[in-house]
Amino acid sequence: MENLRAPELFIDKDGLWYADGVLMINKEIIKLFASHLKKDGHKKYHIDWQNHLYPVRVEDVPFFVPSLTGQDGQLMIQLYDGRRFPLPSGNIIMKNNIPYISLFWQRDTRLSRPSYAELCKNLIERDGHYFIKYGDNEWLVEEIV
Repeated sequence: MENLRAPELFIDKDGLWYADGVLMINKEIIKLFASHLKKDGHKKYHIDWQNHLYPVRVEDVPFFVPSLTGQDGQLMIQLYDGRRFPLPSGNIIMKNNIPYISLFWQRDTRLSRPSYAELCKNLIERDGHYFIKYGDNEWLVEEIV
C-alpha cells in the first residue's frame, strides 16, 4: 500500500482555507478541519485527526468572523467555517485598525469589517474608553500597538 502525502494546508487572513494552493470550497471539510485545529506551545497550528498531526500555516489568525447577529439577547458570531458561538467575554482588540477577539486562544479570531460595523451599532463611550454594550454584557474596545 502506498503512503499518500498530506496536502499543504494554509489559512489566509480572510479565513479562506487552501490545500496545496487550491481554494477549498467544501464547507463540511473546512468545518471538520477547523473543529480539529490545535495550537502548540510554539504558536504553530495543526489538525489533530485520528492520531496524526497535519500542519497548517496561518497567515494572520486561524478564525474569521464574516457576520454576527443578535439572538435571544446575546450576540452570536458566525465563523467562516460555519460554526456559531456567542461572542466571548473579554476585550475586542484593535491592532492596526483590525478587530480581533479571543475565542479559543488569545487573539485567535479576526472580525470582518461588516461584523465589526454591526458591533459598533452598540458602541458607547465612558470615561474616555469605548465599549460594545449589548444587553447586560459589555466588551472593552482596546487598541494595542
